[in-house]
Amino acid sequence: MAQHLWYARTKKGVVSGPFPTHQIQQSFSVGELDLRDQVSLDGQQWLTLLESGLLDTAHTKAAAEPDDEWRKEREKARQRWLNDSVEAHADNGPVTLPGIEVDLKLRRHEEEIRSMLEAESKRRPAFVAGLASVLVLLLVGIGVWLGQSKVSGIQASLSSKARNCELAPAEGVNWTGCNKNDGTFRNAILKNAVLAKGHFERADLSAADLSYANLDGADLRGANLRGAQLRGASLVQADLTGADLSGADFGFAVLTGVSLDGVRMDGTSFRQSTWVDGKVCNDQSVGSCL
Repeated sequence: MAQHLWYARTKKGVVSGPFPTHQIQQSFSVGELDLRDQVSLDGQQWLTLLESGLLDTAHTKAAAEPDDEWRKEREKARQRWLNDSVEAHADNGPVTLPGIEVDLKLRRHEEEIRSMLEAESKRRPAFVAGLASVLVLLLVGIGVWLGQSKVSGIQASLSSKARNCELAPAEGVNWTGCNKNDGTFRNAILKNAVLAKGHFERADLSAADLSYANLDGADLRGANLRGAQLRGASLVQADLTGADLSGADFGFAVLTGVSLDGVRMDGTSFRQSTWVDGKVCNDQSVGSCL
């Protein structure tokens, strides 16, 4: 049965996705999303996670107990998508990254101080508790400011990886929207590369390493991907019409909405990949999604 694909929107208005249900549940379980964040099937009508019903006990338990390899691969993909989201907006001004770790520490710190204040207020006049509350808010504000200062350093580092279509093939290269039609990239190292909406029609990518690359919306019509490594890559809405994928490894890759008309898939591995319709392929998926 096909899985629903959900868009996620944080309280800061950052939209990502679409993702299968289990990824939404996993993001909630590790603190990337909270009950006030919103989800949507069409990107138009939104519900909070609390209202959506995605966090019922059975699904939450299943999402919290994936095998170790699945957890590692999805964490790698999550880190890559986070980097890509910063790089894709590098030319559009400042980018805001969620200070997840800083935010969680501040929340815990705030809760501890609030508990102390409640106990203290029972023994001292009300104005003392009020003064202490003001001090707590001041401390939290300073902590947030410091956290944002740390994040800005990360932003500057990631944003420096700007798009450059003239760069030679290399790990992490940013070729967003670049025209590489009929190019020869046999055995090229393009791991973690940003190739979203790139043009690779009839390109020779045989035996290339495209692990964890971002190929969302890329044109790969008639491309030669024989023996290529695309483990953990994202190919959402990519066009692979007439491409040769023989012997390629698409393990843990995301193929949501991909065009596969006339594609050769002899010996192609789709182990644990997310298929065109959102289905997660099993470990025996070779030559097709099972």
